[in-house]
Amino acid sequence: MRRPTLTQRHVALQVALVAGIVVAACGGSDEADPQAQANADGRAQALADEEREAPMADTVSMVNPFIGTKIGNPDPDNQGTGGAVGNTFPGATLPFGMVQFSPDTGYGEFYGFGGYNYDKEVLQGISLIHSSGTGCSIQQDISMLPIVGNVTQSPGTNLAAYQVSYSHANETATPGYYRVGLNNGVNTELTTSKRAGFGRFNWPNTNDATMILNIGRNGVGARSAQLEIVGTNEIRGFVETGGVCGGGGYFVYFHGQFDKPFSSFGTYAGDTVTPGSRVASRGQKNGGWVKFAGGGQVQLRVGVSYVSTDNAKLNMQTELASTDFDTVKTSAKKSWNKLLNRVQITGGSNDDRTKFYTALYHSLLHPNLFSDVNGQYIGFDNKTYTADGWDKYATFSGWDIYRSQVQLIGWLQPKVASDMAQSMVVDAEKGGGGYPKWPTANDDTCVMVGDAGAVIVANLHAFGGKNFDTAAALRFMEQAATQPGTRSRNCETRVGLASQQSHGYIPEGAGGVWGPAATTLEYALADSAIAHFADAIGQPAKRDQYLGYAQDWKSLYSDFSGYIHPRQDSGGFINGFDRTSGNSFVEGNSAQYTWMVPQNYRGLFDRMGGNAAAIARLDEHFTKLDAGPNSPYAFMGNEPEHGSPWAYLFAGAPYRSQTVVRRILTDLYRNSPDGLNGNDDLGATSAWYVWGALGLYPELPGLGGFAIGSPLFPTIKIKMGNGHTLTIKAPNAGANGAYIQSMSINGVANTSTWLPLSKLKADTTLQFELGASPNTSWGSAPADAPPSFDHPRVTRSAANFSADFDSRDSQPDWNDTIDFAANITGYCCALNHMETSTRREGGTHSGAGALMYSGNDNDATRSFSYNKVFDVNIPVTSATSLSYWIRPSSVNANSAFVAIDLVFTDGTSLRDSGATDQNGIRVHPEFQGRGGKLALDTWNEVRSNIGQWAAGKTIDRILIGYDRPDATGQFRGLIDDLRIGAP
Repeated sequence: MRRPTLTQRHVALQVALVAGIVVAACGGSDEADPQAQANADGRAQALADEEREAPMADTVSMVNPFIGTKIGNPDPDNQGTGGAVGNTFPGATLPFGMVQFSPDTGYGEFYGFGGYNYDKEVLQGISLIHSSGTGCSIQQDISMLPIVGNVTQSPGTNLAAYQVSYSHANETATPGYYRVGLNNGVNTELTTSKRAGFGRFNWPNTNDATMILNIGRNGVGARSAQLEIVGTNEIRGFVETGGVCGGGGYFVYFHGQFDKPFSSFGTYAGDTVTPGSRVASRGQKNGGWVKFAGGGQVQLRVGVSYVSTDNAKLNMQTELASTDFDTVKTSAKKSWNKLLNRVQITGGSNDDRTKFYTALYHSLLHPNLFSDVNGQYIGFDNKTYTADGWDKYATFSGWDIYRSQVQLIGWLQPKVASDMAQSMVVDAEKGGGGYPKWPTANDDTCVMVGDAGAVIVANLHAFGGKNFDTAAALRFMEQAATQPGTRSRNCETRVGLASQQSHGYIPEGAGGVWGPAATTLEYALADSAIAHFADAIGQPAKRDQYLGYAQDWKSLYSDFSGYIHPRQDSGGFINGFDRTSGNSFVEGNSAQYTWMVPQNYRGLFDRMGGNAAAIARLDEHFTKLDAGPNSPYAFMGNEPEHGSPWAYLFAGAPYRSQTVVRRILTDLYRNSPDGLNGNDDLGATSAWYVWGALGLYPELPGLGGFAIGSPLFPTIKIKMGNGHTLTIKAPNAGANGAYIQSMSINGVANTSTWLPLSKLKADTTLQFELGASPNTSWGSAPADAPPSFDHPRVTRSAANFSADFDSRDSQPDWNDTIDFAANITGYCCALNHMETSTRREGGTHSGAGALMYSGNDNDATRSFSYNKVFDVNIPVTSATSLSYWIRPSSVNANSAFVAIDLVFTDGTSLRDSGATDQNGIRVHPEFQGRGGKLALDTWNEVRSNIGQWAAGKTIDRILIGYDRPDATGQFRGLIDDLRIGAP
C-alpha cells in the first residue's frame, strides 16, 4: 500500500474503534474501498454500542499481579537463562503505558530484575519505569522512598541505611493500583495515567515526613542523573542510563508536583550531603530529599518523558493536573477491565481463571508508549520527531515476544499493533536500516540473536495491525536479510550473514556470532516471516525467494546424528556431537533447537524418517517439560521451544499435543508468586498460557492463523480487533476434557488442525466435543496438518535452473555430510548412503562453494548410492540441457564413478533413459567413471541435451549418484555450477 514518506510522518488512514482499536484499510490497492470503510464504520459502531450496553465482568479482580514475583529456589537445572523465575512486578500501570509505578525490593538484583522479590519484604525504593520479566537488569528509573527521619548520609552510596520493611499482609495489588503499608507507618498508594504516575502517601503525624529522591539509583547503574528542587513543591530532572542488560543508552526526564509545600530539602552527590541545596548536579549516585511538616497525606503527580523535562511536565499537566487520586485509580481499573473483557471466559476453577486473566494482563504490559501528549518522541538518531495520528512505542523484547505475544496484540488491538509496527519501521529508518534486536527507549541493546524485529513486524501485520508503512517495512526487512553489515545503531542486525550467504549456514567459530547454529535457525525463521509478509502486501516473487532462504536449517540437519548439527567453515559437521551440549546454541542445545523450524515441520519430519519417527522423538522429548538448557528434554521455561508442543499436529498426532499442552498449563503455571517457571520476558511466557488455554496457537511466523488445541474453559468469547466475535464452546472442558473428540466451525464439521484468520472475518463459533481419552483419528490425516513451507517448487520450474552452491537460494535441500577424509566421525565404515554437502574445502570451479560428495564403499555387492540434493519441478522441452562440473579426488579411482541424476514425476530417471554426454558417454555414474573418462583432481565438464530423451517429462528431484559394482574403497570429490535449461 502506498504510504507517505517517513520524513513526512506517518499519516494513517484509520477507522476509529472503541478502546483504541482500528480496522485498517489496507491491501493490494492504493486507495481505500469506500464500502469497506463503511462496513468497518458499522462494525466499529456496533462494537462501541455493545461495550456501552453490555455489562462487563470484573476481570480486574481475577488478576493476581504477584504471580511471577517470587524468587524461591530456582530449578538448579534451569540456570543461565534467568532461572525458573518470572521477574514480574506488582505495581501500577496501564496497558502499554509509559509509566510503571512499582515498588523495588532491590536494584538490578539477580532473580528480581522486575525490581521486586516477593521473598524480601523490604523496600529500597519506588520507581516509575519497569519492565516485566526480563532475564537481566533493566530500568527501575526515577526512584523515591518515603521514610520517617532525616537524611544524614547519602542514600546514593548507602541505600540499605534507608530501606523500609513491610509485610505482605499490608500489601495490595490490582491492575492499575498498588498499596503497601510500610512498617515505618507510611501508607503508600500508587496509580497511573498513560504517561504519569500518581502517588498518595500518608505519613504519621511527624515533622520528619521525608521523601528520598534517589534519582541516581536504578537497575543498571545510572550513568548520570540530575535533580532540581523547584519552588515550594516541584521537582524535575533526568536519568542517563543503559537498556536491558546495560546495553545501549537513553535519557528519561521527569517533572513532579507535590500538593503540599516542602518544609525543608537538600541534595546529595556521592557521599556528600548538602541540606538546603536545590540542585544535585549531573553525576552518579546522586539525588536529594524533601520534607513535609506535620506529615499526613501528601500526593505526588509526576510526569515522564524521553524528550525533555518540559514534555514531562506537559504530560503530567495534561493527564493528571485536574484529577484526584481516586478518579485516576478508577479510570485505570476501567481501562484494564475494558481490555481484559475482550476475552471473556466462563467455567473452570478459580485458580485457572486467575492464571488466565493474570497471563492476559501480563501479556498486555509491553511494548510501551514512547511519544508524549504532543506527539513528540526521540528517534534512534537522537533527534526529536512528531508522531502525527499515531503513537510511538518502544522497548520490544524482540527474541522473546515475536513468538506469540505480539500476535495477541495484533489480534485484539490492531490500532496499537499498527502503531507498534510503524514504531519499528521508523527505528529502522533512523537507526541504520535494520530492525532493532532488543530496543530499550531509543537505542538498541544488541541483546539476543536473530532478526527478531522483522518477525515482530510481520506478525503484527499478519494478526491485524496493517495500518503502517508496509512498503518501507519490507524494504528494511530485505536490507538486513541481504546486505551484510546492516545495523540498528551500534548493533549489526544479522551478524554472520556473509557466512550464511556463502555456506547456507553460519559455521562454528564465525567471528562475533553467538550460537552459530541457533542464529542460523533464527535467520531462517525470520526469512519465513518475511516471505509471508511480502506475499500479504502483494509481492509473491519475494515470498518464494525468502521461503527458499527459510530452508537454511537443512544445511545443519545431519542424517548421521539426526539433529541440528553444528558445522565447520570447511563444511564438515563438528566431531564429538552431543545433543545436550550448548555449544553453537543460545540458552539451549541441539535436542531443543532441532524443533525450532516451525516453517517446515513436514520437511523436518521427512528427514527424521517420517511421522512415526518424529512422534517417538517428541514423546521422548516431552518426558520432562522444563528440564533446563543442558538436558535432552523440553525446556518450556525459555522461548525457543514455545512452539514445539504443537509439532505433533504436523505429524498427524494432535492428541499428543493436547496432552503436552494441558500438562504445561497445569504443571508449570500456578496461582502463586512462584507461578512462572521462566522469565516472563515482557509477556512472552504469559502469552503462551493465554494461547494454550484458548486452544489456539500462532505457530507459523508471519502467517495469520492458529494451530488448534483443546480449550481449557467451557465458554470463551473473544472480541477480535476486526469488530467480530469468536465464540469457543467446549462444554466438557477441564480435567475431564483435555482431548478433542470432534469439532465444528459454524456448525460444519472440521478435522483440520489449522485455523487461518481468513475464516474469522465474521462472527464465528468453534464447537468442541472434548473427552477424557485421546481420539487418535481426529486431525490425523495428512490433509489435516497445518501448512509447511518448503522451497517453493514453482520457483524452480522456470525455463532455467542453476545452482552454483555459493548464494543462499542455491543451497541444497538435502545435506547429509560427515567427511571421512577429514577424520570426522560419520558414515566412514560402510556405504549406508552417500554423503553430500556444500563445502569450501578442496577448491571450487567458480565462486566460494561447491557440492562435496564422500563415502566409503566396502561392499561390492551393494556399491551404489543415490543421494537427494534438490526437490524441484522443472518441465523438460526438446531444448533442455543438463551441465555441471565435477572434480573427482585422487583419494581413490572410485571418486570418478559419480554423476548427476534426475528423477522425473513419472518415476523414471535420467540414468536409465540412455541419455549421453557431449562425448557420447551415458550420463550414469558407472559409465562416467569407466576408462578414465573423468580425470582425477581436475575439473571436468559434463553436458547432455536431455531433451532428446526426456522431452515432455517433468524433473521432480535432482540427485547425485555413485555406482561401481566391481570394486570397493573410498570416494570423494566436488561438483559445481549445475545448470538445467536452454543451452
